[in-house]
Amino acid sequence: MVEIIYVTRGVLHLGVNDVPIVMRAGEIQFINAGETHYFLASPNSERLVVQFDFFLFHDDEALQINGQPGLRQIFSTMLTNSRQWPEHVTAAMQRLLLNIHEEDEQKAVGYKYLIKARLLEVIALIYRDIPLNAHSPARPLDATVAFKSEKTLARLDKIFSYVENHYHESLTLDDISEYMGFNAAYFTRFFKSNTGTTFVRFLQNYRLNKAKWLLLNEDIPISEVAERVGFNCVKTFHHVFKQDAGMAPRKYKKSISGIK
Repeated sequence: MVEIIYVTRGVLHLGVNDVPIVMRAGEIQFINAGETHYFLASPNSERLVVQFDFFLFHDDEALQINGQPGLRQIFSTMLTNSRQWPEHVTAAMQRLLLNIHEEDEQKAVGYKYLIKARLLEVIALIYRDIPLNAHSPARPLDATVAFKSEKTLARLDKIFSYVENHYHESLTLDDISEYMGFNAAYFTRFFKSNTGTTFVRFLQNYRLNKAKWLLLNEDIPISEVAERVGFNCVKTFHHVFKQDAGMAPRKYKKSISGIK
């Protein structure tokens, strides 16, 4: 799941992959799938949060031109903070995010189609105008590398899509290995070498990010949060969440309440 944070008022304190970030009004931060993040108490601040899964654009893959990096690749190589973008690009992104928020608030007829349309505009803006991270080249160097890269990305996309649809279930390493047609040992090596993390850790981070979204947006018991994101044991959920966010789920919910 990708998360876009747009600070509309005040100063917001958050952490991404254990790196503290201070955002001011008008600034935008992209947080990619699998990245650990948390919000710290930020009195008198307001923000818009837009979240979406790449699976939403599964039917739009035909729009991609051969040779262009895929969605996951472009999101992982873009500069994720608007301080690093040209001013006109930041302004355009602000307008799109505000429009998405307005459509979601008003829920007029056809609003979901308009939200998807605006998200497609966000993607086009990223492809065209948002600078790439110089340390993460988005394009392969030659045809052989391109072929291997496309094959690997297709496999990773299949894995990520499966996680997006089954994270709330009792998903195991054997399950995903069998789904991909690999034995568990080969799958473990493949995933670690291409993502830099283990599948178990990736799945855990994905579930925790889903849990944080539920804590931010829904008023439900912690036990239900744990169950809905794939944790069968509430005690385990508490332990893993606190280890990741530095605080218990209930305290995390209180720390972000009132600053959505």
